[in-house]
Amino acid sequence: MKRFAPFCMVLCALLAACHSERADRRACDSAPAKPAEPPRKPEKYAVLVNGDTELRHKRNIARAYATLRALGFEPAHIFVVSPPDRRNTLPPATLRLAPAPDNFWRVMDDLAGVVAEGDLLVVYGTGHGGTDQGDSLLELRKGELWPADLREEIDEYRGNSLIVMDQCYSGGFVDAFNGTRSRAILISSVDRRHPTDCTQFARTFWDSFLQPGLADRNGDGKTSVREAFDAALKAHQEALAGVPELRSNGVYRSFNGFDDALLN
Repeated sequence: MKRFAPFCMVLCALLAACHSERADRRACDSAPAKPAEPPRKPEKYAVLVNGDTELRHKRNIARAYATLRALGFEPAHIFVVSPPDRRNTLPPATLRLAPAPDNFWRVMDDLAGVVAEGDLLVVYGTGHGGTDQGDSLLELRKGELWPADLREEIDEYRGNSLIVMDQCYSGGFVDAFNGTRSRAILISSVDRRHPTDCTQFARTFWDSFLQPGLADRNGDGKTSVREAFDAALKAHQEALAGVPELRSNGVYRSFNGFDDALLN
């Protein structure tokens, strides 16, 4: 009988442990469950960049700003890297910076640490564009914005990105994103080899979001990014039909499943 004593002691210990575990489980089951945290609301951010003092380019920035505000972008989430414009008075919460490359990259670097998965970043570039050995650029004050640099920056973002460039030779910015790992939509008003006039493209693109009748093909009462682009490109082509030296063959390209979006 003694040889069973150790077994009995082990069994008793196991039963005691099981009883204790069941008691702990009952205590846990009776404790009130913590309420589930509400899902995080996606945030929207925008950077508007223009290096030129010409009135039409300032108007492009003003129109983009007004549209984004009407679509629910918070003033503190819109950053304007463009010359001052007395016709476009910004609220104190919106940061305006001189259009120098360092200022643009400072904003972009700061946002890279803020934009989370599911958030949206809009980058709009307008003004004078150029080309250097086949590479597109956007002229800023005391420098340029280059496509490869923008691609490298956006690849560090975790959210969705909409990049709209309407300056001359802007198609190079679209081409630079081939192979990107980011979820992005790239838009240009022309290919990488030709000049253009951004006026009608910019006006129609931004106005389409607030006037669905201009672009809402599916009749849902809202304008998507793709619908706005299609309407803008059509108006752009009509405006430049009699100007052969200016092209209007803009590009819309999406990457990694981010094919279209509603901004509101």
